[in-house]
Amino acid sequence: MDTTYLNLLAEVQPQSTWFPIDASASNQVDSLAYFILVICGIFLVFNAGLMVFFAMRYRQQKKEGVAVGATHNTALEVTWSVIPAFILAIIFIWGFRGFLHQSTPPENSYDIMVTGYKWGWDFTYPNGANSKAETDPESGKAMAPALHVPAYQPVRLTLQSNDVLHSVFIKQLRVKKDVVPGRFNQMWFEAHYDEATAEKTTIPTKEGGTVTVSRNVYDLFCTEYCGQNHSMMLTKVYVYQPEDYEKWYASMTLVDPTTPLVKLGETIWSTQCKSCHSIDGSGAANFPSWQNLYGTTGHATSAGPVDVDDAYIYESIRNPSAKLAGKAGGGTYGNNMAAFPNLTDREVRGIIEFMKSVSDKAKADEGLTYGDLNLDGTLKGESEGEEGGEAGEGDTPETPEADIPEADTPDGQADPEGQTNQAANAAD
Repeated sequence: MDTTYLNLLAEVQPQSTWFPIDASASNQVDSLAYFILVICGIFLVFNAGLMVFFAMRYRQQKKEGVAVGATHNTALEVTWSVIPAFILAIIFIWGFRGFLHQSTPPENSYDIMVTGYKWGWDFTYPNGANSKAETDPESGKAMAPALHVPAYQPVRLTLQSNDVLHSVFIKQLRVKKDVVPGRFNQMWFEAHYDEATAEKTTIPTKEGGTVTVSRNVYDLFCTEYCGQNHSMMLTKVYVYQPEDYEKWYASMTLVDPTTPLVKLGETIWSTQCKSCHSIDGSGAANFPSWQNLYGTTGHATSAGPVDVDDAYIYESIRNPSAKLAGKAGGGTYGNNMAAFPNLTDREVRGIIEFMKSVSDKAKADEGLTYGDLNLDGTLKGESEGEEGGEAGEGDTPETPEADIPEADTPDGQADPEGQTNQAANAAD
């Protein structure tokens, strides 16, 4: 049994009678919620106390006779109407101001694109790079990509869905927003940094070494039921001091050039493809399995028989509806898969090599590494654009200055069409 997500669930922040830790520097939720709670408590005690008092003070003492009471009191009726109306007006104005505050990101916001899909998240940063899958320190297995943000900087998330309705909820930052197919939503927050609860971790540097940074760790949930593996859409939010975030930002596009493509493809499969595509033949009634798929000739699709080769796999990732995979008993699996524009061409090449490794009809090149490829996924020396495709030692793109881009500059804008991640390919 795969316990990766069980381990994640076990690591979520402990529950409390009150709100969880407040990590937001822009929080206007708690004070209003506690005000409403106090008002409700006061009226509960007041009304319950009057009920007990009246029941005892005016209880019927004789069986004969009918009790006669007041039928109208203008002053009392005005009092119990005006005071609650005044309190409700305060709650409305307070809540409406908070709504406007949460709906209006500051002009200097740091932009991150969030894409929800069944069943995971993609986070795309101003330089076009994505959060990569990380390793669970407990199980040693890959986890879903996490959201990395700087402290003391307004962060605007532009939300989109590739398939069904999702919802981003970060309870420690007091934000929640639906992720709706076919439209873009926005939400923003500003996190503060808590030295007392920070953890230390190491990140790679451009020079090939590592550097230690500190970060706070919070939970990110999908709070809109989105299908069978809804509970797997649990990941982390890492909040860094500004100087530590600059170090992470400078290194996040780095991929070890010696990483075997088969291993890179396996990592991508385990975090983004495994929930649908097995490698052991299981689940083939619902989704095509990758077992022995690569190298198949005459593979049935909605566009007719095709050979499962590099070109077909690439097209299926970029445009899944072009040739829907056919079932063994006839028909197709349907248009259930969303496109993955955030995967780079070299990452797609890694997926292809991994598919070869789980097929008896092909043989993966176990010695082929990430550094052997140009930015467009071709082998160095195979394309005329090789010289233009090289980007320094190990074919690792030169990382821009680590300063966090401002939202009002072209490099700092979130790309609502999701094309920012193709900037590296365009440079080839």
